[in-house]
Amino acid sequence: MPKVPSLGLLLEYPIFDSYNRKVEAVNDKLSPEDLEFRPPINFEIHREAIEKLKETHIYHRMREIEERRAV
Repeated sequence: MPKVPSLGLLLEYPIFDSYNRKVEAVNDKLSPEDLEFRPPINFEIHREAIEKLKETHIYHRMREIEERRAV
């Protein structure tokens, strides 16, 4: 059983919970018009595009390489 993936690691989904909690505390003291205001990061709005990119560019290429190398 291999210890690491043969084609490299894949970031399935970025998670910014820690950042969002920190920025929420700072934003409580600010208004959205303030230059220091930072919106939380939410990748859910990009879920469909992320899945499409992974399927067409990452998974397809991984399968292609694995088939070619008979892995």
